[in-house]
Amino acid sequence: MKSKDFNITGSFRVLSLLLTCLFLYTSCKKNDEGTAVSSGTPVITQIRLINPEKKDSTFTQANPGTQVLIEGQNLGGIKNIYFNDYEASFNSTYNTNDNVIVTIPTKAPTEATVPDVPNKIRIVTSHGEVIYDFVLSIPPPVVNRIVNENALPGEKLTILGSNLWLISKVTFPGNKEVTAVTSNADGSIVELTVPSDIGSASGDLTITAKYGTVVSKGYNLHEGAGVISNLTSGEGGEADVFNWAWWGANRTADKSMFPGTRGAYLQNIFGGVGAADGGWWNGNRSGNFTEVTLFSDAVLSESASNYALKFEINTKEPWTTGIQVLRFGDDYAYRNMPYATATDKIFDTKNKWETITIPLSAFRKAVNGVEGTGANAVTMANLVKAGGKVNFSYRFISEADPIVIFNAAFDNIRIVKIK
Repeated sequence: MKSKDFNITGSFRVLSLLLTCLFLYTSCKKNDEGTAVSSGTPVITQIRLINPEKKDSTFTQANPGTQVLIEGQNLGGIKNIYFNDYEASFNSTYNTNDNVIVTIPTKAPTEATVPDVPNKIRIVTSHGEVIYDFVLSIPPPVVNRIVNENALPGEKLTILGSNLWLISKVTFPGNKEVTAVTSNADGSIVELTVPSDIGSASGDLTITAKYGTVVSKGYNLHEGAGVISNLTSGEGGEADVFNWAWWGANRTADKSMFPGTRGAYLQNIFGGVGAADGGWWNGNRSGNFTEVTLFSDAVLSESASNYALKFEINTKEPWTTGIQVLRFGDDYAYRNMPYATATDKIFDTKNKWETITIPLSAFRKAVNGVEGTGANAVTMANLVKAGGKVNFSYRFISEADPIVIFNAAFDNIRIVKIK
């Protein structure tokens, strides 16, 4: 019996082919979608935005909520992506060996919410994981409103907005800095004490935070340029800016009724007003002021959106019905009803002063005799007369609902440039 020939060369080739196939299988297998997935160690090389126009823009920090492209090698087969140990959802369709598209979770922790946050991206794949240094920053601070822009020195000041975290200082007009600042957990409220030596300086209030600054214009403006009236005439506490037409409301400086203001103010108190009563000239239902020159003619061509009407209000009774019609001349008006957007449809300052801000572009022409319901003011020429003269007044009327009682005070009526 003869033995079979053994072909060494052919057997070596078969062995080599088997080893090659084994290597390819272990180093490159397919995921559930059939896409080739490398089994090498995953690596992150850079992070960039999805926008093709910013393809070359890479960065090492971004805000929560930003959609990013993570680039690298061996990134196929991703199981989990974590930003500061907070898991992000992603679509595996957008995961290849070279990159993955993911949106940073809006609730991922940042330095603002977790002081010792790791500032890391961690990706877990089917064949290993990778950690990459990446800072989750926060957007710059935003101020929606300052509760009382004319708070007295030494009083608590409350600022409402967003991203009000990691604040290093608040700078008042006159370069008065305050570093003792507290923010709430979600960065929507800041509280501090008004400097005792702020005096009469008015202008910008600047909030400086780690990730940006924000400026609120016209703080502490109760006398001087832009003020239509502060109702004061010899009562002290501020320079007199009277300009009151001597009728329509009670002018008083009684601090026991409405504490926390300087000089004098107007009180409107009335009740028993039936539905659809437009008789604003009756019973303490208006505020009337003499014409005052506030600007030069150069302002007439400016956009009305660059300016705002501001004043302080203090309610002794909750405001739930009735309309305060704020007027510039006889053409443009704004229907002021802060209760309409308030919680439970009740506006109540609880006998404290609060600032109301209304962009001048929100004032409208009359339609069919109803003031404040037509086309918006476009330029300052719609609201300001030649020579920079301003004719302002306000009136209280009722429409569908009667007014049982209204008791509130008004002060520091002014126009502020906000842009």
